[in-house]
Amino acid sequence: MKPAPLMVMTLCLALWGCGRNDTAQLDAELETLRTRPVGHLDALPEQPAYQPLHYSAGGHRSPFASPPGMVAATPAASPPSGSVSPDPDRAREPLERYPLESLRLVGTLSVGGRTIALIRTPEGRVIRIGYRARIGENSGRVTRIGSDHIEITELAPDGRGGFSDVSRTLTLGATS
Repeated sequence: MKPAPLMVMTLCLALWGCGRNDTAQLDAELETLRTRPVGHLDALPEQPAYQPLHYSAGGHRSPFASPPGMVAATPAASPPSGSVSPDPDRAREPLERYPLESLRLVGTLSVGGRTIALIRTPEGRVIRIGYRARIGENSGRVTRIGSDHIEITELAPDGRGGFSDVSRTLTLGATS
């Protein structure tokens, strides 16, 4: 046989197979699906009318900012003048580069019987400190950590050429 008649015969068989109409069962199934009732959707609820709110407290202090506060200095019982002084050779801790007034106590945690304080720096970093940690520019040392405050003892010039201990308190959210 020549290749052309063989190809024509193969093409005819392929077309005859495609022309078969055995889709009656498929057509019946599709018709059943088309006539089946469709589910019911409830209407969307009515939307409330938009009412703008005018904010009038623009000139007031932000409710998210810490309230302004002063660090209260109260002289503590200290040794005679001149017997305490800062150690200029001591390595400084991270919170000693900030004035105490710029630091905020944001929380305290008790972990394994040890209480730590969470202090926010002016840049927004939160640093954990414990008892006896150094804080503030005046060689401050944490002497007590309460549930809502920390007590700090700083070395302040006493005006007579020496230094004296001064107690300060940082309270949760503000200084006092």
